[in-house]
Formats: sequence, C-alpha cells, structure tokens
Amino acid sequence: MMKKLIFAAVAAMLCFSSSAQALEIFLSTSAVDPNAGTNLNLVEGGPGGSLFVWVNNDEPTTIEGLSLDITSDTPGVAGATAHLINDPGGRWFASTPGVLGDAPLVDDSNAFNFFGGFPQGLALHSEVQVDPIAAGVTTVGFATGNSGIAVGGIPPQTENFGTGTITVAPVPEPGTMAGLASIAMVGCGLVARRRRS
Repeated sequence: MMKKLIFAAVAAMLCFSSSAQALEIFLSTSAVDPNAGTNLNLVEGGPGGSLFVWVNNDEPTTIEGLSLDITSDTPGVAGATAHLINDPGGRWFASTPGVLGDAPLVDDSNAFNFFGGFPQGLALHSEVQVDPIAAGVTTVGFATGNSGIAVGGIPPQTENFGTGTITVAPVPEPGTMAGLASIAMVGCGLVARRRRS
C-alpha cells in the first residue's frame, strides 16, 4: 500500500511539474526579425523609434494571460508614446496597453484569452514606440505585471526576460557644427583650386 502511495505521489509531481512551462520574452529593433538586435539609438530632440516585444513559447500549451511591465532603469532618457499589441482581436479576447511613461516605459500591460493567446513557438507580441527625452543610456527589461502570466492555467515554471538598451545621443553643439561646416568649406575650396590649376 505504501509503495502505491509513493508511486502515485511521484507520478502526480511529475505530471504537475511537466505541465508548467518555460517562457522567453525579449526585445528586438525589428518587427520581422527577432534577432535584429536590442540596442535602439536615438538623438536628443530627434525622431523617436520602436522596440518590439517577442515571445517564445516552448510548450504546446497556450499562454492565456500575459501581463507585463516594460522597465527602464534610468528615468528621463526616453519615454513611451504608444504600446501597440499585435493582433489584439485575433489573438486576445481583451488587451490594454498599460500606462505609458519613462520609468517604467509601460506599466501593467494586459492581454488575455482563455481559449487562445500565444500558441507554441515564436511570435511578435507588441511594439513600444519611444521618443528621446535627454542624452543618456537606459537599460530596458521586463517584469511580470499585476495580473501575472498564465500558461496552461498556471504560472510558467521559468520566465526568461531579455534586456535591451536605448541610447540617446546629445545634439551636437553649435560650435561643433560650425567647425565641421568650415572644414567642409575649406575642403571644397581646395578641390576647386586644384581643378583650376
């Protein structure tokens, strides 16, 4: 009898531990190439850019709920202007982009679908549009949002959150620009003088 109980307990632990799954969430600078790189370079006062959130689900069980914070470790470098969840009507029953800011970039984004969500494999989850605020560097990452992450009805066994960086370069000072312009003009003058001789 004792052997049967121990066997049943071990079998139950194996079933429950194998049903939890690993989940990888990472950034890319491309909506079509998840391996395009994780460093977004902007210029202070210049146009914004985008980071794309990719999800890799390594089990056949779907991800029914995905609540994320997209973090930024240095306030005041870049701020999120939009968080666009990919295929919200087709993949998710309901979704909210979260609260946008600079640290975190996105606070408590939510998407859920009890009958769908993310299937097995690699898929684009969303696009985070950001504008530069001031020169500096910030590391961008992830944290589980308030509603958690549900895979097959339970939290994933492991969550692998990737990171990226946003680098905002300073605007060149007017003196630097004038210096570069004068060097260019001298170069053009020398070329014109050589052609005349």
